[in-house]
Amino acid sequence: MDWNRTKTILILTFLVFNIFLASDLYKKQTDISGLEMQNQVTLDEQLKDLHVTYDNDPSLQSKKMAFISGKVHYFTDKEEKTLEENTSQDITLNGRKLISTLKKPFPISDPDAPSAYSIFLETYVYEGGKYQYYRKDSNDPNIVYFAETHEDKPLFSQDSGMVIVTLEDDKVVSYTQTYLNLEKIVKERKIDPISETIGLLVSQQDIRAYDKVEDVSIGYYTVTSEDERDTFVFVPTWRVVVENKKDDLPGLRYYYVNAIEKTVFSDTEENADNDTEEEEESNDKTVDPDSSTPQSSTGD
Repeated sequence: MDWNRTKTILILTFLVFNIFLASDLYKKQTDISGLEMQNQVTLDEQLKDLHVTYDNDPSLQSKKMAFISGKVHYFTDKEEKTLEENTSQDITLNGRKLISTLKKPFPISDPDAPSAYSIFLETYVYEGGKYQYYRKDSNDPNIVYFAETHEDKPLFSQDSGMVIVTLEDDKVVSYTQTYLNLEKIVKERKIDPISETIGLLVSQQDIRAYDKVEDVSIGYYTVTSEDERDTFVFVPTWRVVVENKKDDLPGLRYYYVNAIEKTVFSDTEENADNDTEEEEESNDKTVDPDSSTPQSSTGD
């Protein structure tokens, strides 16, 4: 037997086989890329046909995020004393809620600029550097919401983990605070791209003809009721804010889309601000800036 010839044949056979596998892998990757492009074109065409205005932000790319847990923080007398001694404010503790009245109102240079509140938050608020500007109350621009964050991503529509500031003459006169101790509980997972989220909302007719997508952001959301427990589980969530001025009842609509399981929760600004007024009148618990009883639906 000619072993050299046999060896040469085997080497050539394996080489041809490897070339075939590489070619097949390349073809599959090309098909997947083409399908993704086709889906994107299809979404763009759908939005165009519906006259939906949506500015796709290239910076909102797919990334990895983890589920997190949040345990309610009950403020201590020591924390109250430290804040009062270091800053000019009168503090009252009410379980999980801290209520403050500033002895000397703190001026805000530009109430419409989120960055203008940074010094106030870091100076007067417990762990104030962990909060970021969320939005103003649509019924009362002197009420401003700041959401607690995890790795710079906000907790959406959550009673706990919120600072609610009251302004008078562009000065902070009082605030209410709740705080959560946050930590990761599972490994990071890849989240759905925003294009899939928009496509899901279109397919479920949550985004309709002549809608305008006002804002898209990534953060965390939970469906656990505030009254049920002291520990919450938050999932990576896309927050999509939509408005349609052609509707009989125009107003902002909020959609919270689970970025892993594609579950959709929605609410309207009108319900949110009605809840705010009721909460302020009763003063029984911290207000929720976005939601009352959210409605849910699940994507296919």
